[in-house]
Amino acid sequence: MSEARLSEAGWRPDAVAAPRSAERLLRSAAERAARHPARRAALVLHLSRLRPPAPRPHHQRVAGAILQDAAQRSEGQVFALGNGDQVLICTLTPDAAALPDALGRLLHVDAPDPADLLSFWDLEADAGRLLDYAAGRFADRSPPRGGMTAPDAVSPLLVTAAVRAIGPADWPELTTRQVAVTLDRACGTASTLRPLFREVALSLAALQPRLDDAAALAEDALLLRQFALRSDGALLAALTAALGGGGPLDAARRPGPRMHLDLALGSIAAPAFAAFAAACRSRGAGFGVEVALADAVADPAAFAEARRITARAGCTLALDGVAPLAMLVARPWTLPADLLKLEWSPQLAGSGQEPLADALAASGPGRIVLCRVDGEAAMRWGVAHGISGFQGRYVDALLAASRQMGCPAAAGCTLRQCADRAAAAAPAGRQFCRHPDLLDADAPRPLPQ
Repeated sequence: MSEARLSEAGWRPDAVAAPRSAERLLRSAAERAARHPARRAALVLHLSRLRPPAPRPHHQRVAGAILQDAAQRSEGQVFALGNGDQVLICTLTPDAAALPDALGRLLHVDAPDPADLLSFWDLEADAGRLLDYAAGRFADRSPPRGGMTAPDAVSPLLVTAAVRAIGPADWPELTTRQVAVTLDRACGTASTLRPLFREVALSLAALQPRLDDAAALAEDALLLRQFALRSDGALLAALTAALGGGGPLDAARRPGPRMHLDLALGSIAAPAFAAFAAACRSRGAGFGVEVALADAVADPAAFAEARRITARAGCTLALDGVAPLAMLVARPWTLPADLLKLEWSPQLAGSGQEPLADALAASGPGRIVLCRVDGEAAMRWGVAHGISGFQGRYVDALLAASRQMGCPAAAGCTLRQCADRAAAAAPAGRQFCRHPDLLDADAPRPLPQ
């Protein structure tokens, strides 16, 4: 499920009535490690020291994937704390000892002094530092940072409530659409936006009126994954029923770009996916699937199976949620995916980006779609690095301008209205458009130089 679709929510004050479970577990683990410190180490990634509004969800997600991988190779355990910090306690191996340097190179994108964000302690000499840190975190009653809800503040029953809040006829109202484009300079000196795919995803923001805690669900990665696993089947069934109907959720509709679906990794092996793929094949309709990089890293076997299934179905497979940090450490280009969706950050335009440039070259810029593009600077950066695929609000605005150039009723709409109507899949979101066929065709036009 695309993070760009998730609602942002504030901190809930009832989440700190008692010390949170991660802090309690860390204190116990630190005490055990201090009693048997031989060949043990601890690494603290102080994401709480990043400038607000950080730590953002991608910091948590990428750091968690890296540290979990290290924990598996070093007999360790990872603790994600309410203030945003992540702690690894593990066996002191060469790989573990190399983590501070690797993470330091990684974090320079988001921190002026990455060394300040890392503490690494050989527990034979520095067990006291870990104990002091763990005791301080246990005593802290500050609200979680970065919009993070305490891990034990959200009930798993919320998933069941969210699934029950969605009826079979609700999917058009609860889905959003966004077109990714290729910037094509094949037409002389002008540039053309050529539609690459149209992503269809569930919007938890649209679910909010039906479910009071929809924002809290968006903040808990484990619950969100369970929700996706339980709701993807109903979404696929709705899309199967929409095939051939000519509506906004018709994957076989032409003209228009190929549909991409945000799916949980486990949903690709489910019967609903097989049924949708078979129905698309019978109508000659291709489609693509997007899965989160964090899920692929966390479960390589499931990702390999998903790759086999999508390959048999003739689907494009894209890795979503590829933060700049992940490009440097997770090496996502080595995974058998057709596309990598790199998340834009204004800090990418700063200096000291040589390692990322090397990673882009190794990936092959043609495989990369720069997403969350919010302005011209992002597109200029992408073009300068050989990237031609783009997706985000700025692209939505460019496509709206392109549509209005050929729309007889353009004078009655603003660019924002045109973009919002193109994103909508329900009739209510499109009802004031006098030429809805243009919302789905996304006909390319040359851009001014």
